[in-house]
Amino acid sequence: MRSLVLTILAMLVLSITNANAQTTLKGSVKDSDTGNPIPGVLVRVAGSNSTAISDANGEVTLTGITAGKYFIEYILAGYQTLGLEFEVTEGGRLPDATMHRAQADEGQAQSLGEVTISTDDLESEGKDQAISGLLQSSQDAFSNAASFSFSPARFQIRGYDSDYSLLYMNGIPVNDPESGFAGWSSWGGLNDIARNKESKNGLSPTDFSFGGLGGAVNINTRASQQRKGTRISYAATNRTYTNRIMVTHSTGLMENGVAYTLSGSRRWAEEGYVDGTNYDSWAYFIGIEKKFSNQHSVAFTTFNAPTKRAMQGVATEEAHDLAGSNFYNPNWGYQNGEKRNAKVRFQQEPTLILNHYWSVNPDLKVTSTVGYSFGTYQTTALNWYDAQDPRPDYYRKLPSYWYTSDSVVVDQIADAFRNDASVSQINWDNLYQTNYNSADADGKLRSKYIVENRITDSRQFAFSSVANWVPMAALKVNGGIDMTIYKGRNYKEIDDLLGGEYWLDVDQFIERDLGVGSSSSQNDLDNPNRMVKEGDKYGYDYTANVTSGNAWAVGNYVQNEFEYYIGANYSYTEFWRTGDMRNGRYPDHSKGDSPKKRFSNFGVKGGATWKISGRHYLDANVAYLTRAPFFRNSYISSRSSNFTIPGLTSEKIISTDLNYNLRTPYAKLRVTAYYTRFMDQTEQKSFYSEGENTFVNYTMNNIDKVHRGFELGGEYKVSPTITVNAAAAIGAYQYASRPTVTITKDNTGALVAMGKTIYVKNFYVPSTPQTAATIGIKYSSPKYWFMGINASYFDDIYIDFNPERRTSELLLGLEPTDPTREAITKQESLSAQFLLDANVGKSWRLKGGYYINLNLQVSNILDNTDFKTGGYEQMRYSVSNDKENTFPPKYFYAFGRTYYLNVGFRF
Repeated sequence: MRSLVLTILAMLVLSITNANAQTTLKGSVKDSDTGNPIPGVLVRVAGSNSTAISDANGEVTLTGITAGKYFIEYILAGYQTLGLEFEVTEGGRLPDATMHRAQADEGQAQSLGEVTISTDDLESEGKDQAISGLLQSSQDAFSNAASFSFSPARFQIRGYDSDYSLLYMNGIPVNDPESGFAGWSSWGGLNDIARNKESKNGLSPTDFSFGGLGGAVNINTRASQQRKGTRISYAATNRTYTNRIMVTHSTGLMENGVAYTLSGSRRWAEEGYVDGTNYDSWAYFIGIEKKFSNQHSVAFTTFNAPTKRAMQGVATEEAHDLAGSNFYNPNWGYQNGEKRNAKVRFQQEPTLILNHYWSVNPDLKVTSTVGYSFGTYQTTALNWYDAQDPRPDYYRKLPSYWYTSDSVVVDQIADAFRNDASVSQINWDNLYQTNYNSADADGKLRSKYIVENRITDSRQFAFSSVANWVPMAALKVNGGIDMTIYKGRNYKEIDDLLGGEYWLDVDQFIERDLGVGSSSSQNDLDNPNRMVKEGDKYGYDYTANVTSGNAWAVGNYVQNEFEYYIGANYSYTEFWRTGDMRNGRYPDHSKGDSPKKRFSNFGVKGGATWKISGRHYLDANVAYLTRAPFFRNSYISSRSSNFTIPGLTSEKIISTDLNYNLRTPYAKLRVTAYYTRFMDQTEQKSFYSEGENTFVNYTMNNIDKVHRGFELGGEYKVSPTITVNAAAAIGAYQYASRPTVTITKDNTGALVAMGKTIYVKNFYVPSTPQTAATIGIKYSSPKYWFMGINASYFDDIYIDFNPERRTSELLLGLEPTDPTREAITKQESLSAQFLLDANVGKSWRLKGGYYINLNLQVSNILDNTDFKTGGYEQMRYSVSNDKENTFPPKYFYAFGRTYYLNVGFRF
């Protein structure tokens, strides 16, 4: 015991000795052309957790640096990343950095992720974006590849969904409280003000958050740290939109201590890359900051991006082949000679943020923030009652359904689909005519077809306070608290009666099963047989209430050759459902407040960095995290009842990674190995069951997954003008358990099955490439023009599977040698694909400090239109129907050849 105590004391003395060797370094960053200070520059010491952002005067302060050789990076969108080697001495100073503007403003050219197709551009009801790396760009070669080169393939870093990455705007968490998804479309079109980002990949610690499994990003829009000047730009593209105009003006910090930034944009298209997809989006941003003293600054920010767009649908291969295009869109049809889309999405979320920046003393800084947002998220869709399915690609309307009929009949159906838009697209005239002929006993037109609007109106209040404290030269402590109060009202409205006079608010499946007049068929039992008209709520009406709080702290300890950190967080989550309609199926469990679900969770993580030299670093991270379930995955049928899924519990996560980093003035390299295990996940699906002949709620519990693999990203300057970059991701993301399922009928709540085993162990996580690689070469001329080309490869892409096809009950009656068994149970993988991209740009500096930038990027130069980026098996299924191929999978495709041309004028 005595020797142990002496050893610990010796270690403490050694630590204090090392601490005295720590130093605080100051420096400045200036523009090479104008000599003006540059605010908002991220300054990062390679192989260290020490980072800083230049202030309004371009000044930088780094803490916790020991004596020795280092490599420092200066990063800011619109400027060439600067890397400097220098040697730290006690009482020394950072080298004064001079940054050059990027050739042709490459940062703007790289903002292409905003117009790349994602899950949100298809038939998803959620707010998720598939490009998980987009907001983590400019960190290293691998992150840049994930953001840009890999994005057409819907690549997700390490296979993680976006809800595992935390997103902040000026310190306020902005992940959707209902689903956890990171919805960065809330500020779409505001590229100029969203350039400045602090981000960390994976488990690495940050100064503003405990971090998430997939990292954390804080978008910094402080007016004093925006680039001073005015910028006007116009972009033309053939992707989701076709035109964009944007204007931004920033004053920088003026002599009176005030800075402000104004930005506005519009993006629009009469029709995007896919037929029937019009687009119209406006955006504004206002940022004001007042510096009262060297200790206190207050900033106010408000922004919004109202967007309306017609959606792309998803179809089967049969429909694609008949239409002659992999981008066939069943969502639209002609009305009065113009294309009308039935699935139109409108969203906006006005946001207000107030920040207080307090420099208590040189060693303690506190940032406190309050935010409020209120928005709406709406999606229209067709609905029908006692009428034929109006969707043109409905399985009964396709030739394959009639395979037993005379071949002449099959050929006639196929020929009509190929050549008659009233067959292959929505027949709006037929829908109107049907309603005109649907008079009830009183002579009123009861609509059989309508367009409904599914709406979520949200209100959210958030607060956070973060402290960055340096109690001694060797130790830096970051910590904070945050809380969120969220209410999201979910309901449907009648958008268009399509020529009728009313819609009866009843459930047609209940009427079919229990007969007309049953009280169970009433969606609003307190107002039975209600005749609803355009603008009226109907179907369901409930509020999702979510309250959460989080406290965290991370300590960073620095020594000459090693750097350590350890952190922990505690979170509390409470949610409940408030029903505003008494549903006839659940009269006692649908209206009013449901019981509250409460979860207490925690996370711990730690890591160490070995500074082998000033250029070579080795670091490791490990974490154990628990996470409360999200509201959207917790209710059996949140639209109709208060019942939560059985066995609802927190998710557990174990994760670790090992990284080797090389940083020199001419070469950068990162090699990473990682392993993550997810435990006790839950998934919820609702669909029409062939076996039950009704809609069912399908809840899978006890889902475990393992994500493991390698990442590599590198950049090498062959010469002062030629750079070669490469990146690769090789992963294996698989199910590691056999989940159990609970199935209930949606119309009665009757239990169909409980505890049934789903045999999907070792199946692959769907809809992201598990293998991706890219290599590129870029020439940057001293005369301010550049050109580059990238080749990318993708493989090991799997479609989402129907779990019911992997149960023993479905295979009853099939012999083990029957080839149908394998056809039913095997997970489908998609073919490997290759893409080639190129970009070129030029900038001109004119007299008087004016700049003109021109950028052109061409993606998928070879026009590969057969690239399946994912898909899913339809949940509607039976063994007999598999032989007839009645419900085949549906697939997503990457766009073919597209371009993005941007012209900018800056002064």
